[in-house]
Amino acid sequence: MDIRGRLVGLAVGATIPLVLAAVVDLWGTWTDTRRQLNVSMAQQVEFAALAFEHWIDTQRQPLITAASYISAQEDRMNDILRVIIEPRPQWIDLRVVDSEGATLFSAPADAEPLPPGIFGKLMDDLRQEQSAVETDWSRGEGRYLLAIAEPLANGGAVIARIDGATTAEVFRYLELPTQSLITLLDPQRRIIYRSSGLESYVGADIGNSSLFQELDPQRGAVLIEEEESAIDETHRVYAVARAGPTRYLVTIGVPSETLYEPARRQLTIQLLLILVALCCTVIAALVIARSVVKPLRRLVTATRRFGKGEFSARVPTKGYTEIIELGDTFNEMAESITKREARLKELDELKSDFVSSVSHELRTPLTTIKTLTQLMMRRQMTESERYESLETISAECDRQIDLVLNLLDLTRIESGAFDFLHVGVDPVAIVQDCLRLQWHTAELRGHSLVADVSEELPRLYTDRGVLRRMLSGLIENAIKYTPDGGRITIGARATSDHEISFYVSDTGIGIAAKELQHIFKKFYRTVESGETQRSGNREVAGVGLGLYLTQNLIRHLGGRVEVVSEVGQGSTFTVFLPVGQDADADQAEQNIREEQHVATATTG
Repeated sequence: MDIRGRLVGLAVGATIPLVLAAVVDLWGTWTDTRRQLNVSMAQQVEFAALAFEHWIDTQRQPLITAASYISAQEDRMNDILRVIIEPRPQWIDLRVVDSEGATLFSAPADAEPLPPGIFGKLMDDLRQEQSAVETDWSRGEGRYLLAIAEPLANGGAVIARIDGATTAEVFRYLELPTQSLITLLDPQRRIIYRSSGLESYVGADIGNSSLFQELDPQRGAVLIEEEESAIDETHRVYAVARAGPTRYLVTIGVPSETLYEPARRQLTIQLLLILVALCCTVIAALVIARSVVKPLRRLVTATRRFGKGEFSARVPTKGYTEIIELGDTFNEMAESITKREARLKELDELKSDFVSSVSHELRTPLTTIKTLTQLMMRRQMTESERYESLETISAECDRQIDLVLNLLDLTRIESGAFDFLHVGVDPVAIVQDCLRLQWHTAELRGHSLVADVSEELPRLYTDRGVLRRMLSGLIENAIKYTPDGGRITIGARATSDHEISFYVSDTGIGIAAKELQHIFKKFYRTVESGETQRSGNREVAGVGLGLYLTQNLIRHLGGRVEVVSEVGQGSTFTVFLPVGQDADADQAEQNIREEQHVATATTG
């Protein structure tokens, strides 16, 4: 039987069982859809409860601040409370009370007394290690306040009362299903917020609803129930969640027909479409059979050729759309594999170059160290010769350490594990540190190392170690690529009120214009084929990581690096960094200084 007869027979033979299988599958889809809708509602109500819990935590932060000042600045407590409450118009009053509930300080000064029972409930919450939040209904039905407390070491508390209408802001931007209803209940199951008909239902007690009967009082369990509302008699699907340790509840209700009707309608449409599609299969089989075999044979032939290593094999794209797409996909796959093979070959060459460069960088210092060590062991040396040998060994050790550190930094940057410590930094001190670190190296080459620093530069809030290391690396490059007796300038100036620039300028060999766009790439070296670079009569080796690391680290600090260069005239690298504002930076810097002082005192 040819392919046409097989397709027709397959379509007819599969019609009945396929319809039955489709019905079963669609019913499973309907069940899964309903379960997913329930899960979605559960997630939404958990998110709403978390939003309310976060809002409560936000309101507690000023109370924690006030509590921390009680013992240290008790004589200024009224002023502190006033400073805290003034920018919060939604706060009705703020007070400090003793263990008996008597008000010690308050803002405003004429704040009305706490309603009876509120203080006791708040203190009970604190003793049970729960969030001390209670609803104050003393202003009458429909009007309420939220009382939040933070404990004091002497047994008292700092208490704030907040306008209950503010809770509407917590849920305003939540994206909920159409016609959904969100409700917030206090621990006594009284409504304090309802997204529909707020004024009418605030204060209503719905504690008898079966929705709460199985709610676990010890944790924020979520229940999905389908029942009729006791308030507006609408049949809804409800999700309930506890707002963390606050004992407040959040419910989301969606009318059953709104939630499930689209799924039911989609189920019916899909069933009809399956029946129509099955009827069309027989007709389509006759048409498709005439044009499907030949393209498939061409595809098989091309696949076999490609499998034998003939990577130029491609498939002509003719026929139906599906056949064209299949051919295009094969051609794209073949092209991708061809490019991948070329890329793998390129990477293999890059790996070989990298391993060769790193091996050279590691072998050269070790060879020098070994040679000098053997000389020092085998023959007597004058003190000056001994000092010169030790100095050379130290320099080669530093060179090797720098290479290892660069490789470690490369790994940490690309894995996202590089940690930055932002502290206050004096730009002038950074320039002076870099000059001191590189002075000897520049002197050996006969270079003139000059500082050009503007007066009265603002302090930076950045990572001192990273900045110093990056600038030192730029100076090292300038020393390497400048013929002996050159001039190297490192400077700092304020480019604006919010930015400071550091620059390193040299009179070296410069960089060709075509190389400038590549110098910050990983493992890139400005001499073709990875050959050894030369500066004057000196060979300069490297693996092409310095500028790559510099650019990436400076970007992590919020800055940028720019370069201007001309062959034979020299280069200027400029690092732009934002001044930054970090309230914790000065404290971090003070802590570092104290640790250094303690360490010095201990060793002394």
